[in-house]
Amino acid sequence: MSDGAAAAAAAAGGKRKRCPAVLDEDNDVRTWLQMGKEQMDIIQDALNQTLAKIEQREQALGGRVGEIVPTVQLMRQELHFNVCGVYMKARRSTLCVLRGSVLATLCGGRYDEALIKDADEKYFLPFYPVAFQWLIGELALYEVGDVDDITLPDTKQNDAAFSYWVEYLMANPSAKRRAMHVRIPPITQDHPHQQQQDGQGEGEGEQPEVDTEFVAAQLPDIIRKAMAEKACEHQRLTAIKPLLKSGNQADDALVSIDVFGTTVTITMAVAKSLGDDSTFANRFIKYDPSVMTVPVDYVRRVADIVTRAYVRGTDVTAEDVQSSRGDTNDKAFRNALNMYGLDSDRYLGPKDGLLTTEHLHKMRQWTAHIRNAPNNIPLCVGEPVVRIYKATKDGWKWLDFIEAVKGHSPLLLISKVADSNEHFALIIEGPIEVTGTAESIHDTMSFAFKLRGTDSHPHVGYIGQHDTMLIAGTQERVTNLVDLSSPSEAMAVLAPSRFTFGIRPAAQIGAPAAASDETMRRCQGIMLEDDQPDGWWQWQRPSVRPSDHGWDDDRVFLPVSVKGWHFDISELEAYQLA
Repeated sequence: MSDGAAAAAAAAGGKRKRCPAVLDEDNDVRTWLQMGKEQMDIIQDALNQTLAKIEQREQALGGRVGEIVPTVQLMRQELHFNVCGVYMKARRSTLCVLRGSVLATLCGGRYDEALIKDADEKYFLPFYPVAFQWLIGELALYEVGDVDDITLPDTKQNDAAFSYWVEYLMANPSAKRRAMHVRIPPITQDHPHQQQQDGQGEGEGEQPEVDTEFVAAQLPDIIRKAMAEKACEHQRLTAIKPLLKSGNQADDALVSIDVFGTTVTITMAVAKSLGDDSTFANRFIKYDPSVMTVPVDYVRRVADIVTRAYVRGTDVTAEDVQSSRGDTNDKAFRNALNMYGLDSDRYLGPKDGLLTTEHLHKMRQWTAHIRNAPNNIPLCVGEPVVRIYKATKDGWKWLDFIEAVKGHSPLLLISKVADSNEHFALIIEGPIEVTGTAESIHDTMSFAFKLRGTDSHPHVGYIGQHDTMLIAGTQERVTNLVDLSSPSEAMAVLAPSRFTFGIRPAAQIGAPAAASDETMRRCQGIMLEDDQPDGWWQWQRPSVRPSDHGWDDDRVFLPVSVKGWHFDISELEAYQLA
């Protein structure tokens, strides 16, 4: 039996007839024909059971049983929608023009009665209205041949409220194509049940003789394709399931708010998905339904964030929220999130934070070619990236810092240089642990970056790594450090890759007696030539000779533009990355 036929037979399960283990070439014609019939019975039974399982799942979703014939009358029907509070309509033919897509499956006629309806009998769809309105417009242009493909606008590709639903609805598991740029095959009218045999002459209505061997040769390929398409159909059904009635009338009820006279509608299930008594739920269910403090698009975006998480069956993530900003004002977007119970600091990071999503993207880009590159750089700020220390709020002392970061790992430190406003970051792949009163050395990898330069020194990028880290104790500082500003040695409280925090000349008078009271404001930074592209050379300081301190090479570079090897920082933050 062929692989495809075997798959079909396996799908049927149960007891099956088997072909003889050895095919006797001396069998007569009746024996061969009987064996063929038995195998065909097995295949037919398997295919029937496969079809029955698909129909059972369609029925479970509330779909009509049997074949849905796309007649002209059916395709010309106008469907009226309530798209999250916005009225829209479209011909069924337009919605189904991308055959095999999720949207065509949803609107092909099988699931009309399974869709939620509002009080005016309009079909409710939970999509971001602007995205769906754009999509049906593009589908209409394609339907009449005015466009050959449907391409998401560049301005919308990073706007998840828009791009998510366009991708979702245009997805075609059979074609395995991305919805960001979809090249659609030409529409054909090859519906055998609709074709008419025109111009038949006398005797042409007779059934032609069947080429049995040709049909048999085609069968394995047909079965393989049927089994592959079965998996695709299950993907479509999985995609449309959260868009249909759930079977719970209370969950399927629609709740709305009025925003400057414009309605925003979601289902009760979405409203309560963050908790029955959550702020989000209460905004739609208990509180004054009239909103006149936040623009409607901001409210729609917040509602869409929660809706998409509900459709996926996941929690709201920082990436969900950040990718839904679109062209909104940051402060107003944060206010809208907070108003509807989504903590903006949790999902966007603290509004007074130094670290941005752009910084993380750059660090990922800069280390893509680095051996032993850090593998824990997140995609965006916001949970699980949590700020655990801010020097201007929590204190500058070494004790303030170690108490804040204790037990957290991996860490990202980001600092701002006083006066020049340059930004540096360190990723530390382990905890910063103070083991007692004395200094300690740890086998911990750290990676250094320059995130922001100045007009005169604009270069940014990766500036090095190190596999050990020196940490002061509560009493003793890290000692015997190279002081690049003088021939003497220095001491400090923390020395990861390229940066030393709490730097102080070893012989300086007036230092606090205990390391725990040392300030972390004063830093020393360095870059090595071997790690840098030519663009960094403008920072070389020939007058500094690291070889005077026992180094093998005098080629070093100054990372800070105006302050020298030692400089003060005006802010220091620590983030837990996971």
